[in-house]
Amino acid sequence: MLEDQVAYLLQRYLGNYVRGLSKEALKISVWRGDVELTNMQLKPEALNALKLPIKVKAGFLGSVKLKVPWSRIGQEPVLVYLDRIYLLAEPETQVEGYSEDAIQKTKKSRIHDMEMKMLESRQILTTEM
Repeated sequence: MLEDQVAYLLQRYLGNYVRGLSKEALKISVWRGDVELTNMQLKPEALNALKLPIKVKAGFLGSVKLKVPWSRIGQEPVLVYLDRIYLLAEPETQVEGYSEDAIQKTKKSRIHDMEMKMLESRQILTTEM
């Protein structure tokens, strides 16, 4: 019964990110407040919400451990420990919402800004010396 409820909640909150969530994969120690999940696969779309310029090819999550203060729930935080996160990713070839020209312009602009800052720093150093 408790395993079903915990599995449901974990599926609800972690289901978008990992595969392998089931009550069989759960280890629950009710009195100590420990919940542990092991050997889960990361979904390729797990990091899409972060809008990083990478594409996840594969991923593995060794374990997720939750420390739940059952007697003081709502007054103390639930601690989440992630262990052995392995991620295989490649650079995203197309960044959503940007054309290749826009990306090149942005790169050139950043390079120009950095060069200007370096020149300014150099001038300040020369005047101080």
